[in-house]
Amino acid sequence: MEVKKTFLAGKYPEQINLLKQQITDGNSFLKLVNEKEVSDIYLAFDLVDSLWLNNPKNQKVFKVLIRQEPQIVLPQTYATQSIAKFDYVIDIGKPKTIKNTVLNWPQDLTSYIKTPRTKADRVVMVNSNLLSLLPGENYSLRRLATKQIINLDLFGYQWNNSLSSKLIALFIELKKHINELNNLKIKGLNNYFRSYDNYLGEVKDKRQMIANYKYCLVIENSSTYVSEKLFDSLLSGCIPIYVGPDLAEHEIPNHLYLQAKPNLDDIKLKINEAHKINYTQWVDNLNLWLTDQKVYENWSNDLFLLKIVKIIQKNYQ
Repeated sequence: MEVKKTFLAGKYPEQINLLKQQITDGNSFLKLVNEKEVSDIYLAFDLVDSLWLNNPKNQKVFKVLIRQEPQIVLPQTYATQSIAKFDYVIDIGKPKTIKNTVLNWPQDLTSYIKTPRTKADRVVMVNSNLLSLLPGENYSLRRLATKQIINLDLFGYQWNNSLSSKLIALFIELKKHINELNNLKIKGLNNYFRSYDNYLGEVKDKRQMIANYKYCLVIENSSTYVSEKLFDSLLSGCIPIYVGPDLAEHEIPNHLYLQAKPNLDDIKLKINEAHKINYTQWVDNLNLWLTDQKVYENWSNDLFLLKIVKIIQKNYQ
């Protein structure tokens, strides 16, 4: 297939810059251009440019939306009127049972922290304290777990923000959903305005911090996708207690994690079960799984762009 002029856009500049470098270094099908109006293919990562998409002059451009964030984070990428403007949608981290093409969340498997170290026999959670009033959010569950679980150490951003900062965040959330106030759930505010005594501060390197612990509580933003959070725990040599979609659908061996239901009682139960696991044996099983060629093929970020290119080549019209 002939080379196609490609414009790459996205919500997260760091990711887009990396993908641009990968395209420049080694792809013979995509040729980057700086103006989307002259492109053959428009790749948008977690981004909906409504003004450009609605311009009739751009109808001949093949438009692909790659959705990494769940609906509670970026609802505009799931709006029917937005999706209709794209020729193809690729979902990242979703169950393979949905109708769209699905790829696993790309992981840097080379960042596995193998160095033996003394690990605290406690549970760690590293997340930002975010706010959503949409159905399906798990942010309020994170706050409940932080409040109620003994021996949990908390790191991340925005946990002990000032009252004014949290009120501003609430105002922004309400403004964002001003046309769908009836769909908002007050549960999303639970424990949002409190402070947390077990909050130990921000971290620059999430995996290095997690690696100091044996157990990690991993709660996805919503239970609709598997993000990098699970692998942050696994690649830090830390047993995950996981709240999210059914990991059996993602070909991850069930002896490497404990899947908890999205409620406090079951999370506590799974934490107790985690303490009964033979940690040395668990590490051996993890090492064995990570060296499997299928794990590299399914999850490595080395192949992420290549998979997207193959999908486009197959469906380009």
